[in-house]
Amino acid sequence: MSKLPVSLHEFAAGDESDLQVVVPWTGPAIDPATGQLREPLPESYLVATSVGWPKPGHEEIGGQLNAAILDELWKREGLLAATLAISEKSWNAARNLVLWRDKESLDGFLYSEAHLAAARRTKGLMYDWEGVNWTGTSTTELPTFAEARARLDTARASGLSAFHSPG
Repeated sequence: MSKLPVSLHEFAAGDESDLQVVVPWTGPAIDPATGQLREPLPESYLVATSVGWPKPGHEEIGGQLNAAILDELWKREGLLAATLAISEKSWNAARNLVLWRDKESLDGFLYSEAHLAAARRTKGLMYDWEGVNWTGTSTTELPTFAEARARLDTARASGLSAFHSPG
């Protein structure tokens, strides 16, 4: 890793050539035996993504908070599928992609007590983070982390990155 970035734009420009999927696509829409879609996705669904850059020395509490968030995620009504990835080269960037049946399902997760409590605690453990969502239209192909990164780049440039943490 090179010199620590001082802005969200610098973190977001990090080299993620080593991005590794740590949780492959899973969820109700995914066949666990193949890791592929069980059947075509709905004509319209919501894709949510976020990325964060954790500060070192908080791995234990970060792991506990992530476990609480994932526990909430896996039991939420409206979840279709999710995947998680990490890039050590990019200051341990943690990325996720989550497919939701609709905005109400996503909001139910985001505003759940478990997610809000973990998000409040996580804020001080991260250099920065950001997120965005969009309507998915491909019924046969899952979104990629490259697409998620491009969507975040566009949202950041327009000032619409939903979870951007100033600082």
